[in-house]
Amino acid sequence: MKHKTLFHSVIIILTFLLAFYGNKILNNFVEVSFPTYAGRVIYSYLWWVIPVIIVLSILFGFKNIFKELRLHKGFLFGLGFAFVLVLPMLISSAIIGEIDENMNFLDLFKKTVFAGFFEEFLFRGFLFGILFRKLKWGFIPASLVGALIFGLGHLYQGSNTGETIGIFLVTFMGAGWFAWLFIEWKENLWVPIFLHIFMNLSWVLFDVGNNALGGYVTNIFRIITIALTVIITIIYNKRKDKFSINKKNLITNQAG
Repeated sequence: MKHKTLFHSVIIILTFLLAFYGNKILNNFVEVSFPTYAGRVIYSYLWWVIPVIIVLSILFGFKNIFKELRLHKGFLFGLGFAFVLVLPMLISSAIIGEIDENMNFLDLFKKTVFAGFFEEFLFRGFLFGILFRKLKWGFIPASLVGALIFGLGHLYQGSNTGETIGIFLVTFMGAGWFAWLFIEWKENLWVPIFLHIFMNLSWVLFDVGNNALGGYVTNIFRIITIALTVIITIIYNKRKDKFSINKKNLITNQAG
């Protein structure tokens, strides 16, 4: 790895850690309070956005931020692709579960749209995307960095050892899956964003489980959705005989 690439890699990882953990660290020293729930939500996500914007502006220029995060294209495709393929989860959750009457709109919006968008923005668009696309890390190490942190970030949902391990494995593998879909669909970040949003919606809007591991029945439909995305992605790329993730970029990104 060249010195410049190594330096930029360190900057990207440190910026990610600041964005992800900065608010939590600051709360240990300074009490930051807001009179409204909306204010607290916005403040917490600004920690994810501002460091990323500053660093990307310095490295690639402010006008290129959307392009470097791969948010500049594919919005409608990502929306349609995700909605259709998450329908098995949405329909099954509507049939099996019940709408959570205690859920208010802001909380629903936070746990679906905000969580789905900003997690993909930070984990896939910024951390994985810049390391893999711009700094030529291989797909495996670039996705593992975010997947490990993403998995560890969901451990709080577990109430016992077995459940915690299950949640970690599900979220860990999910992070790699999102990264793969992101790249294979022409580096369209809206694909994992909307998949994340709609999958969260099926989980949050209907009371079918209280963590990322879920119940056996709901997991069947989650597997169906995941399998459909994998099968369709493989068929699409096989017809064009061009997979973006291949042996040339698994360990180091030598492709292109």
